[in-house]
Amino acid sequence: MEEIVYLCLFAFMAGFIDSVVGGGGLIQVPALLVFLPGVPLPTVFGTGKFAGIAGTTAAMVKYVRSVRINYLAILPAAAAAFVCSFLGARALSHLDASLLKPLILVLLALVAVYTFIRKDFGSLHAPKLTESKERLYGLLIGAA
Repeated sequence: MEEIVYLCLFAFMAGFIDSVVGGGGLIQVPALLVFLPGVPLPTVFGTGKFAGIAGTTAAMVKYVRSVRINYLAILPAAAAAFVCSFLGARALSHLDASLLKPLILVLLALVAVYTFIRKDFGSLHAPKLTESKERLYGLLIGAA
């Protein structure tokens, strides 16, 4: 029961941070790894992804109401992200958890440091690509 209380507290903090500046997964994934030590990694990541999907969907609904979206670029990127996320989750289930946990924590720390250093990341939108290149880059970024 104690773990659930802590997980709820960290989920609240992650949701709050995500709504203000983004990056709530930097809080939630380590919390899930710490408080669910016996749970298989694919289940831990699926739990984190489910929460991320819920938060991103809520943000997207609000965003779509106020900004024009280029669906010709976004939909292929979303499809690539969905397919490659599924493939990544399948690959994760075949890897050794004792190697992955430290690697994941190091990667999360590096992303946190980068996010902290680059405070202005994403604040300036200056489109520079043609429509076809935008679609191609969207596919590549979605796949990554």
